[in-house]
Amino acid sequence: MTRSKLNQLRWQLQKLRQARRSVRLGSALAVIVGSLLLALLILFGLDRALEMNVVQRVIVMGIAAMTLIWAWRRFAAPWLGNRETMLDMAMMVERRHGIESDLVGALQFETPDAAKWGSPELESAVIDYVADLGGDIDVFDGFDSSPLRRRAIWAIIILVIAIGAVAIAPRHMMTFMKRLALSDDHYPTKTTIESLRIGGVDVDPAEAAKTVVKIGFGQPFDVQVHASGVLPPSGQFSLSGKSGATTLDLLPEETSSDSELKGPYIATLPRLMEPAIYQISLGDAWTDPARIEVMPLPTIETEMSVTPPEYAAGLESDDSASGLQRAVLEGSQVDLQLTSSKPLAVARLHLTIGAETETIELVAADQQRLAWKSPSGETPFSSVAAPIRFELEMQDEDGLSPQFVPRGYLRLKNDRAPQIAASAIHRVVLPTATPVIAFRTSDDYGVASVKLRLKIERGDAELAEESYEMLDSPLKANQLPYSGDFALPLSALKLEKGDRLSVTLEARDWRGRGEGAVANSEPLVLEVSDESGVLAAISEADQRSEEQLTEIIKRQLGIGEAR
Repeated sequence: MTRSKLNQLRWQLQKLRQARRSVRLGSALAVIVGSLLLALLILFGLDRALEMNVVQRVIVMGIAAMTLIWAWRRFAAPWLGNRETMLDMAMMVERRHGIESDLVGALQFETPDAAKWGSPELESAVIDYVADLGGDIDVFDGFDSSPLRRRAIWAIIILVIAIGAVAIAPRHMMTFMKRLALSDDHYPTKTTIESLRIGGVDVDPAEAAKTVVKIGFGQPFDVQVHASGVLPPSGQFSLSGKSGATTLDLLPEETSSDSELKGPYIATLPRLMEPAIYQISLGDAWTDPARIEVMPLPTIETEMSVTPPEYAAGLESDDSASGLQRAVLEGSQVDLQLTSSKPLAVARLHLTIGAETETIELVAADQQRLAWKSPSGETPFSSVAAPIRFELEMQDEDGLSPQFVPRGYLRLKNDRAPQIAASAIHRVVLPTATPVIAFRTSDDYGVASVKLRLKIERGDAELAEESYEMLDSPLKANQLPYSGDFALPLSALKLEKGDRLSVTLEARDWRGRGEGAVANSEPLVLEVSDESGVLAAISEADQRSEEQLTEIIKRQLGIGEAR
């Protein structure tokens, strides 16, 4: 006898074994998939209804995981724990068909060890009997696949429900998956909070719980909420701290003529004295509770030093003071220093000069960023040329600014124009004479130059114009007022009788590198004549002097008689 007699039977038993294993694996897989999908659906329903926070989600997911482990052990593990052999299949067929043990015996007699067990004739007889019987045995008689069908139907129903939920609410399901990963995303709502601005700080609504808003102690702050979708007539800004809780209405900034809501929702809190937890509700949308910290405001001390221009050195002392309202000479250098109680992240100086504006970045004077100063180099403060209004912009590392904005004003101190006067003893001169022009000049800070400007007129025409410098060097303030004279040489001018000379003195004050102001004296008019004309003018002057003297004596005598 050969093994080929039982090949057909072995193949049938192997098919039965595979079918039973497929039922077991399928049933276990259906239990696993169905249980997992059911747990996810239940989790989704609870999370959607309760909007659980992270801790609550972790607890619920832990319970769901333990439930899945129990379901695995109770309904799936038993199906995977059995491992059936060919002999197991043979004994099962024997019991169902009443073959006693011949089928098992035939399979065992075909093993290599069968020759050691006993009679070869008995071995051959059993194998032949079973081989003849094998064609009439239906090994699948009594095979039951209903456990697989029941569990597959149950799993498919749950799968269809899950697919339907994804198709109906894909955004909700996407959010649910993120929340399973412990994200703080909210489920989609009819109203969507797009952005928040609290106390000047921009807050991402999805990251509100992770963003700490810092507000200055005792300072008011505004809340601005931008939203889209279905906009309600108002919202709520809830604030709770150690001292209690308060709720402010968020109202739209404006409403259009057709009653459509526009602009952000706004609420204002007059002041905040302690740390608090806030939450915003708008329609069916809301933010996670988040923190507001109360921080001390930076305090600022300012000092401004003024260095007068070179020409005023010694007359205008270098002035340092805390006041920011100052009067300075044109060309003065102004240095600004400030000290903060907290490190500053921003320190700027905003200048207004006439209709123009300019911003200067201040420079940190220490590594702690507590001391700041105006920068070196060319700035409107390095040489003041016009009135300047300015204000300081400062923010500390918490984004807070001082309670009061330091403002200042630099006005130009009045630097008066110089004064000058000229005189001459003789107004009628010879063409070759050298008349002496006496002058007196004064100024508050110094005189840079004095010039004599001479115009020569002949008849109705202007014949020539000459200019003469009357000072060898500038006059400083300690030399003023200054009196001097100048001999005007006429011989080189080729003058003729009848010519007229107009003499004007020009004084320019000293303003260092700047352009000084100019003042002119009253013009002196000199007549050019011959000797007889000069003598006649002298005689006339003497006669006028005599008459004036006689009149003075008469008045004096008249006064004495009255007494």
